[in-house]
This record gives sequence, C-alpha cells and structure tokens, in this order.
Amino acid sequence: MITKLIKLPVVSFRKIASPYDESGSRTYIAVLNAKDIPEEFEEWRTLNPRDPKTTSGVAKKIFATLENDPDSFFFRNRGITLIAEKTSFDNQKNILEIEMADKSRNGLLDGGHTFRVIREFIENLPPEELVDLKAYVKLEILEGITDPDMVVDIVESRNTSTQVKEQSLEELRGHYEAIKKVLSGKPYTDRIAYKEFELSDEGSAKDIDIKEILSYLVCFDVEEFDRDNHPIKAYSTRASVVEHFKKNKDRMMKYIPLLPMILELHDVIYRDLPEAYNHGHGDKNGKFGKLTGVTEVTNRRMEMASLPFIKGESRYRIPSGFIYPILSGFRNLIHLSTNKCSWKTDPIKFFEELKNDLASRVGEQALEFRNPNKLGKDKATWRACYDSIELAVLRRGL
Repeated sequence: MITKLIKLPVVSFRKIASPYDESGSRTYIAVLNAKDIPEEFEEWRTLNPRDPKTTSGVAKKIFATLENDPDSFFFRNRGITLIAEKTSFDNQKNILEIEMADKSRNGLLDGGHTFRVIREFIENLPPEELVDLKAYVKLEILEGITDPDMVVDIVESRNTSTQVKEQSLEELRGHYEAIKKVLSGKPYTDRIAYKEFELSDEGSAKDIDIKEILSYLVCFDVEEFDRDNHPIKAYSTRASVVEHFKKNKDRMMKYIPLLPMILELHDVIYRDLPEAYNHGHGDKNGKFGKLTGVTEVTNRRMEMASLPFIKGESRYRIPSGFIYPILSGFRNLIHLSTNKCSWKTDPIKFFEELKNDLASRVGEQALEFRNPNKLGKDKATWRACYDSIELAVLRRGL
C-alpha cells in the first residue's frame, strides 16, 4: 500500500489515553504554529463534507482573528481534526509524522474552513511578518479508524456547528457513484457539486447542485408516484429528494441509466416552452414573456438562462414551477421491469409532438395563479400535464 508521509514541526504532542487503545484506535493532540500547517493537507480533504468558502461568515471571522488578534487564535478556534493511517513523533526534534493511505478513510474530517483560511492567510503574508507570526492551532489526530461506516458516522457527528447537508454525507458514503458513472464524459460533468460548497479545480463554485439532478430523477419514480400522486416535493422541497434517494437507493439505481435523457429533456422543455406557448396563442411577439415570473432577456446587460444539459441558452428566464409538472408527466414513458427501466419511445421526439398542448396547459394555469410558486405546487397542474401525456401514450399503443 502506497502511503503519503507528511512531516511538520509542532510545539507539543501528546497521546490521549482511552479504552480503545488496545483495539488500535488512538487519539493524539498536537499544537503547532499556524504557519506550519502543511499545504499537503489540501490533497486530503475528501472526507470533509463541505468545500469551505473563504468568503463565508465563518471564514471571515477566522481571518479577522488571524489579522487582529493572533495570540487568541488557539483559544477561539476549534482547530483541525483528521483521521490518519499512522502517527509517530520525534520528541528530540519535535517533528510529527503523519501517514495517509486511503482518501476514503484518511484526511481532514473537520476544520476545513480553518485549514483553507490559514493557508490563504499565510500565503499572502509578507515574509518578514510570517516569521513573527504567533498564532497557534490545535490538531486532533484519530488513528486506526478503518471501518468506512464508522468514518462516515464520525464525520457526521463532528460537523454540527454548521449543519452538514445530507447530500454531502451521501457523497461521502459513495452513493452517487452510479450517477457519476452514467454522466461521465458529459460536457456538464465537472459542473456538478455532489457536496456542499464544492469547488472546481479553478477554485470557482460548481453551479449544478446534485439536489437539482436528484429532483429530476425523482420525477420519474413510477413506483412511488402515479396519476393521483405526483412528485410535487421534487419542486417544492429540494432537501426531500436527497432523503427520497437515500431511503430508496437500491430501487432508484435502475432509473439512473435514464438520467442523461432526463436532463436533456428538461433543457429541451425549457428551451421550447416559450415558442410553443406563443404558437398556441397565435402570437410570435413574446406573449410568453408577459406571464408572471417569466423574464425576457432584452439587452446585453441581462444574462441569458443557461441550459447546460444541451449546451444552450434561452432568452427567457422561466420559473422552475413551469417546468417540473411537464417533465414529471413523461414518467408515462417509463417501461419498468424487475431490475431495469427503459424508455417506451424517445421522450424528446414525444415532447416535440405534445409541446403546444403542454405549453398551453401550463400557460393557462400561470395566467390563473399569477404566482409561479403556487403553480409549481398545484396538484391540478401536475395532473393536467400527466393526463395529456398519458392519453397520448395510450393512443399510440405504447
């Protein structure tokens, strides 16, 4: 097994005796100068369920303490916690050696904001000021934790000061691997954030949340929803889709191969809905743009709506409450067998045939409600879209 050895000078180091020492699970506490926090820790941040933002309120407070009152940093900051494969200490040279082996069970599990802010702070500090820096930080090291489930439980328990979202824990458990595999190679793959505040390699925030992906997937769960029970929660409560996926993970696996087409269908609906609505009303001059909640991009200063799943844009910014009822209705095209799902026919082509009718149904409801959020939660709207597609499926004998 190839391991990574990280060496760092410390001010003090001690082992915390516990009843678990004999089983190989040990705890150590080290105190070190913040300037000696090693850059190598950046490679071992997989366990931390949040990608820290150095612009967050927590990060700004950490920065302020380092800048204005570094002497109190040790007392005001919780420090950094990591799980290591092996730990050793040279008490003659005060050098701590930390061995890391597997990123699924070794690395930083708490204190990601502290680590990122410290590194950014010291990298921007003039050399003469860095020499005199007297800000100290506590490093807690857990050694010998090898059970993956126990690692996840520890991470979940330790990350409570800023609530860790369940989506991040699901990522840590490896429950999104099937989604990553089926979407691998797509133009938008690297834009999907599977955990909270996930950053790209360039350091910018990823702009497609896994909750968005899951919400579309849940719309096609024909074992949970039917013509009388619609997945309105996919629109109204994004957190609930993570719980739905977690609770029904084994069952949902067979829907995942359909995901690339589901995502493409979503963006095609978004792109074509305005023209379909205007066509149905005999108006080519933007009547869709007058619906409450819809914004038409009319000048260069306004940003077009991105359609990442088809690599396109729309000059209309459309509330998601318009899109979900239509998208969900296409679960009528799911052919379900014991272990897999498939399409009865191409949903993109099917939408092309039905888009004028569907746009009219949603548009009429939008005119009645004049409130996109109420529209998105209206059972009658979901039922109307579902019935339209169901009827078309029956007529075609699919």
